[in-house]
Amino acid sequence: MNDADLIQLLADGRFHSGSSLGEALGVSRMAVNKRIDKLATIGLDIFRVNGKGYRLAQPLQLLQFNEVQQYLPHELHHLPLTLTPITGSTNDDLRALLNGSTTPRRGTTVLAEMQTAGRGRRGKPWFSPFGSNLYMSMYWPLQQGLNAAIGMSVALGLELALWLAEQGIEKVSVKWPNDVYIDQKKVAGILVELEGQADGEGIAIVGIGLNLTMPETALIDQPFTTVQQHKEQPINRNQWAAALVSTCYRALAEHDQHGLSQVVKRWPEFDRFYQQPVRVVLGQHEYSGVGRGIDEMGAFLVDHKGQLKRYFGGEISVRSTTHPID
Repeated sequence: MNDADLIQLLADGRFHSGSSLGEALGVSRMAVNKRIDKLATIGLDIFRVNGKGYRLAQPLQLLQFNEVQQYLPHELHHLPLTLTPITGSTNDDLRALLNGSTTPRRGTTVLAEMQTAGRGRRGKPWFSPFGSNLYMSMYWPLQQGLNAAIGMSVALGLELALWLAEQGIEKVSVKWPNDVYIDQKKVAGILVELEGQADGEGIAIVGIGLNLTMPETALIDQPFTTVQQHKEQPINRNQWAAALVSTCYRALAEHDQHGLSQVVKRWPEFDRFYQQPVRVVLGQHEYSGVGRGIDEMGAFLVDHKGQLKRYFGGEISVRSTTHPID
């Protein structure tokens, strides 16, 4: 018996007796009880009632390989797709595949129900509770070298924003270089990790976290929101997972072909800093100015008292001067 099998049985949100669970899993009631205790340590809220058994506080809509593939566009059915219940980091899982005997195909994707060591930009932890959100990583070869990845997170962020807006969600914005917001609250983050040489072939491991239905006990130190908060009807996690995979693949293919030529044009529509006062924090130094969008290299443009300066990623943090918590 593994945790995934037990979670699958409990996912319907109904009561299941210890004996029925044990029979289905081929273990004793005592073994079931120990596994229930373990599930509580990963944040699953499980009720225990004498005479009834166990049930989840809320039903779970688990990711299913066949359903995700069913919702993918036909031309992407060939994508190698791995679903894993609990992992440290989907980016690390994908990196492990790269160390295998065969080279992954472009677009190889890993999706997880939960990450125990999810991370964002500058090493910040990414809160990744079980069965609530989407945690995805995609492999993308850089045949023209690492320079081909310039502006990749910017292109992905805009494509995610466009996709959310197409779903009828209002007040969607992007925060340079890698975050997506709804109504000034974070809903998605992008982490692009590169390997290789600047003058040779390289690879990109693209990680995306998208908040779908965050639990009320979420431990996040900044304003956040979820897709479900902005949709009247219950969302289908498998359908949204497929759409996220498709959106990411499409954005990366477009970036390969055309760079940021179209992204630069549409960026001001969603840029939460465009024509707004901002603070640029670089180490112990802080600079104030007005956001002026991005350039063809994905650099953030800031007007400092009439002088236009360009900022690239790395350790730079951009913050609004009108929203103190950012």
